Amino acid sequence: MHFAIFGVGGIGGYLAGKLGILLQKPGSRVNNLSLITRGVHLKTIREHGFIFVDTEGRENRIDPAAVSDDFKTVARASPVDVVFLCVKGYDLDEAVGAIKSCIGGNTFVIPLLNGADIYERVRNGLEKRLPEPDKNGTGGIVLPGAIYISAEITGPGQVHHKGGSGLVILGKGRGQDAVKPDSLLVVFEKAGIPCEWHEDPFPAIWTKFLFIAPLSIVTAVTGKTFGELLADATLKSDVRSMMEEVEGVARARGVKLPPDAVESTMQKLKSFPPETKTSFQRDVEAGKPKDERDIFGGTVIRIGRELGIDTPVTEEYFNRL
Repeated sequence: MHFAIFGVGGIGGYLAGKLGILLQKPGSRVNNLSLITRGVHLKTIREHGFIFVDTEGRENRIDPAAVSDDFKTVARASPVDVVFLCVKGYDLDEAVGAIKSCIGGNTFVIPLLNGADIYERVRNGLEKRLPEPDKNGTGGIVLPGAIYISAEITGPGQVHHKGGSGLVILGKGRGQDAVKPDSLLVVFEKAGIPCEWHEDPFPAIWTKFLFIAPLSIVTAVTGKTFGELLADATLKSDVRSMMEEVEGVARARGVKLPPDAVESTMQKLKSFPPETKTSFQRDVEAGKPKDERDIFGGTVIRIGRELGIDTPVTEEYFNRL
């Protein structure tokens, strides 16, 4: 199987590290691994390989079959069986445009970036770009997904898996006649990537979003760590209110969240080290020219308005960014 990873940040680097260890091993099914990246990351990996550091601090050098900033070049050299989209939200449309003419009807397209409506954005984006969508509505089989991990770039061509199980949730899309990807799940097992197949993956996707969206916005606006948020009664209340707003939007959309979604998420927050910051918070503090505020705030506000759900606390913090 030919795996292509579009975006080699924390998530893409984790997948590259895990799958790369299996590259060309007999019986692994990972026959080809391509990385789509750019800038100094691209140059370094081409010249020195990719370095993946696991949670134990062990370094593994991966030499992918191809490293490029052009997906078409990779796909023309060898048909791609699985594409992981691991870019930031603001680069998603560009990534979808890059793969749209280079994938077949049986290619699995798996977006694993933050956001609650990513599956719909990818599928709709491919539909708009393809003159004759296949029976699944796209040039490939788009699988909704989410990943639970803490990983980050620690240098050019290097990613460190710092925490989290790396659990990948995959499942069937709405109205999609997709087949359970057994061959892919076998590869995940061999690579040591924990994975769960859900017939309805959207509760898991929205449960993750219910956690990450409010915390990303509040930490970015206030500059507070998780511990400082919990110690401040007003901020803690605001975080809970924003979680309740996300919950309301999800339920209005037909997502079957568990009854204790907000309470269990608040309890989960308490389990993190008090010095924890969100990646969005770090991006804002660093003054990066592009960030994911629309993914975390704009999505909630936009879908809420479409469904008639008020999101006043989310709007207040979003406007303060």
